[in-house]
Amino acid sequence: MENNASHDTPVPPDCFLLEEIQMLQSFEKQVLDNVTYYIWHDQPEAGTMPHRFLYALELVFDSGESLLLSSGDDSEAIRLLTAESLVDTADKLKQLHGKPVIQRVPAGMQPVWREVVGAMLQHVRLSRNEAGFYLNDAVLLDFAERRVLVRLSEREGLLAGAY
Repeated sequence: MENNASHDTPVPPDCFLLEEIQMLQSFEKQVLDNVTYYIWHDQPEAGTMPHRFLYALELVFDSGESLLLSSGDDSEAIRLLTAESLVDTADKLKQLHGKPVIQRVPAGMQPVWREVVGAMLQHVRLSRNEAGFYLNDAVLLDFAERRVLVRLSEREGLLAGAY
């Protein structure tokens, strides 16, 4: 999987960079061991509706490596995160709001993931734009028998569901 557009053409902001595509591909042929959700949960004042969405999800593989996918702060694109950047964001939000905002939730037993934990990730599939770049609004995780689509929500954050 490689962006077909000329190397002189800058990658648009709605597309993955070549390095990100290579990172995604590096997890192919690995067995998924666990999944964790990182929920952005903020309730500005007592008695108000909480504001929450799936900010990031972590796919942990049997190799010990993790793939962190995030909607970013702006929910404009799926971004690849490092654990350090996730912790840094959580710390900054905690300082800003005076309380923890990012909550860690085990997700491996949720129906969408239960069938693929323990399975090998065969392929990471991405859609292309007309210029040949791979769009960063959705990632299809192909586990042969089952597929999981991780995409940007229409509102905020990520959505993950069977495909």
